[in-house]
Amino acid sequence: MNEAAAYHALRTATASASAEGAQTVTRNLIELREISKVFGSGRDEVRALETVSLNIREGEFFTLLGPSGCGKTTLLRLLAGFEQPTAGQILLDGTELGGLPPYRRPVNTVFQSYALFPHMSVAENVGFGLEMHGVPWERIRERVDEMLALVQLEGYARRKPAQLSGGQQQRVALARALANHPRVLLLDEPLSALDLKLRKEMQLELKRLQKETGLTFVFVTHDQEEALTMSDRVAVMNAGEVLQSGTPRAIYEDPDNRFVADFIGETNLIEATVDAVGEGGARFRLASNVVIDGSFREGLAEGREVTLALRPERAGLTAPADGIVQGEVINMVYFGTDTLYEVAIEEVGVLHVRTQNTAGGIGEIGVGDAVGVDFLTDAVRVLRD
Repeated sequence: MNEAAAYHALRTATASASAEGAQTVTRNLIELREISKVFGSGRDEVRALETVSLNIREGEFFTLLGPSGCGKTTLLRLLAGFEQPTAGQILLDGTELGGLPPYRRPVNTVFQSYALFPHMSVAENVGFGLEMHGVPWERIRERVDEMLALVQLEGYARRKPAQLSGGQQQRVALARALANHPRVLLLDEPLSALDLKLRKEMQLELKRLQKETGLTFVFVTHDQEEALTMSDRVAVMNAGEVLQSGTPRAIYEDPDNRFVADFIGETNLIEATVDAVGEGGARFRLASNVVIDGSFREGLAEGREVTLALRPERAGLTAPADGIVQGEVINMVYFGTDTLYEVAIEEVGVLHVRTQNTAGGIGEIGVGDAVGVDFLTDAVRVLRD
């Protein structure tokens, strides 16, 4: 089978798989089994990944989230074939990818820099990969038109990259990556070079493209808001390990550990001791000797020291006598839609409380005012470590 015939066979198979993926995301497409990656040796050895195991489902938008140097881009490069794992297996649809070069994998990558050819037109950039596979020009033109329509760039086919805005260049890079029907689209922080407004627009655009094509997107970012708003599932990484994976809601509402709780959005971390454990809930004693209710987690025992997480928006300000704890406002930041208050609580520390700027409430609050802080039992989460 020649390159053109192989391409058309892949296109047919991928289109069928994408249609199935658009309807269900329950089947695992990618399996990462205890992947490790070591660069260098001896004193220069760097362990970029440490026994990472993950499953990525057919047709889902999956995000690798973490700070710089956590290993997320290394993991993406392993999937693309630009690097090979030191240990472990990478399977795509049940087939091991070990040793396969990038051009033999049904995977395409969109880079942070876009990597468009400056001397080529938009149409030539989009059709470049198809031309390399020996696809006839008639089919290339047809596919280029389809892709430019998909990314809403009809009428831009003859322009050069220098004649496009940053957002338009990003769309061309996406169209080129999607043109040869990859099974998986890898995106390595592709929005980081855009300004804030355009970045938010492109977040919606990427999600639209993923839903319309039904392809599996694996997205790398260090931006927590980006991960929460775009993803079906998120894997939070740090120091070469996956600390927690799940839906954005599950990771935000019920973080496993201190790093995840602190990295995903704002949170108050409160040290406490388990005072009592009952069915469906527990009581916790703070350093100030105040006892509060919180959610139950397996492994709790009376007397155990734990860290509690409380999101600022899940707490509210009250008159001092009505709060679970009392303190003094030491700082406030007005955001327009809401206001963030920093409240110093004796022997507990500073709690952040974020309240909506709506009519009513308890009136004007300023720095130096005494306030109470109130919250519901289910707003207090117990971290595993």
